[in-house]
Amino acid sequence: MNPPRPIGDRRSGRYLMQVLWPSFMVAIIAEGRFFSMIDPLEMSFVARHLGDSREAAYTIGFFVFWALLASSSTLTWLLAAAPTPQALEIDQGARRHQNKSLIGR
Repeated sequence: MNPPRPIGDRRSGRYLMQVLWPSFMVAIIAEGRFFSMIDPLEMSFVARHLGDSREAAYTIGFFVFWALLASSSTLTWLLAAAPTPQALEIDQGARRHQNKSLIGR
């Protein structure tokens, strides 16, 4: 039986800590700055679809900012992910073959 892993070693826990939490915090700041400059009732979308509700506009705006920032952070997180050991072995094997082909030249 395997010993339990710490929570920080789980991929979902790391995702929550490294992507969703920072994007949540920045979405709060983005929403505050956006709605401090723009009144939601001046936007035609709010008047038409949300029934002149500022609270609904703030809520939807927050989730839109959070989704955009989380998708950006997710892309960065995936691109910066450490390569698997298999990928490292393949890369090292390719380098060995390249070096041998240059020896006779």
